[in-house]
Amino acid sequence: MVSSPVDGVATVRLTGAASAATLPAEPPRLRLFNLELSLDTTSIDALESVARAVNARRIDGGFDERGPTEEVALLVTCHRVELFVVARDPAEADRWLRWLPGDAVSWRLRSDREAVRHLFEVAAGRRSLAVGEREVRDQVRSASRKIWSRHPRPLLRELLESAAATADELAPSVPPSRSIAAIAATALLERVARPFPRVVVIGAGTVGRQVTECLASSARVTVVYRERVPDDRFLRGTGARAVRVPDLAEELAVADGVIAAAKSGERCLDADDLPSSRSLVLIDLGVPRNIDPTVRGAPNVQLVDLGELSAHRDRGPVDADSDLRLEEAVDRHYREFERRALESWIDALRRSTESLRRSELERARPFLGALTAEQEVAVDRLTRRLVARLLLPPTERLRSLPPGPDGERLRRFALELFDPTTLDP
Repeated sequence: MVSSPVDGVATVRLTGAASAATLPAEPPRLRLFNLELSLDTTSIDALESVARAVNARRIDGGFDERGPTEEVALLVTCHRVELFVVARDPAEADRWLRWLPGDAVSWRLRSDREAVRHLFEVAAGRRSLAVGEREVRDQVRSASRKIWSRHPRPLLRELLESAAATADELAPSVPPSRSIAAIAATALLERVARPFPRVVVIGAGTVGRQVTECLASSARVTVVYRERVPDDRFLRGTGARAVRVPDLAEELAVADGVIAAAKSGERCLDADDLPSSRSLVLIDLGVPRNIDPTVRGAPNVQLVDLGELSAHRDRGPVDADSDLRLEEAVDRHYREFERRALESWIDALRRSTESLRRSELERARPFLGALTAEQEVAVDRLTRRLVARLLLPPTERLRSLPPGPDGERLRRFALELFDPTTLDP
């Protein structure tokens, strides 16, 4: 055994064949997987079916059934449903694929660095209908706030937050043209025959307001809202009117086009709602869809949904400097993920220490006398805190060791030194 400095810290290198067999077995390495179902991998019909089925309640059940899964994050946007999974068993990826609804071949699987790169590209709008759009980074942040986890230190939350923060750094400001709203407004105006048409925008959320702003100088817009009245300043600035859902039929009777951007997950329009004597261009931005697809059979109706918009999108060139900075961020945050994923080593130490703590408490009970319930809790908390304080320096040192073969060897040796189960009673 030889001691040598690495980055200014004394470390231990094992020499010869004598010591290898005495080291603890390596705990399973934590792996990162991404499972993607999107308009890049399947049809809008299939995506809509899965989007309805995969929700927080369903993920709750799937997570509870899978002990080797440490963490799960669900990311849902207007044209994708994705899971990010941290697991101790590589076979977990296939188990999640079999568990998820839809055709398994339509789900795209990525692992480790490839999964991190995909996440950062999604957050930066590289995979969006409108390349570089801003809304998706907010959806990534939203996903980071709901993580299913049994891991002692969160991994996915920091990774998702970092992806959104990197998108902010790469593009602090995003022009209005880089939005799904702008694409929808352009598509509608190209298809409506008359100038300055009457357009009904269903939905007063973020996308609905953006659509209204994009159309403000080219159309007479009516915003249909369900509960919250659009802000007066917004209405004055865009020249739009606002009506409630019960007034929708009256607006359709004089409309030339409709853009549906509601997030209710329900159908807002079907064939019976449409006037039979008027030509209408309908743009549906919902998944699940806002407009019943059977309206395609109605006379004088043009229906365009996200599937069609996605099929004809132009991704455009990517700035080389931005691409390089994205790759650097991916490398940096994947290395950090690997470092944090080494918690399996620390878990092994904590499990053996916890087992010893409980054993020693049981041995000490005859000397403690009769304890009240409050005293039992106090003793338990005190011993837990003492053990945690004692373990903090060595566990932080374990975390600081680099990934890779040399780091793994040092960790195995450290665990042998720290393992309390090897101590004599």
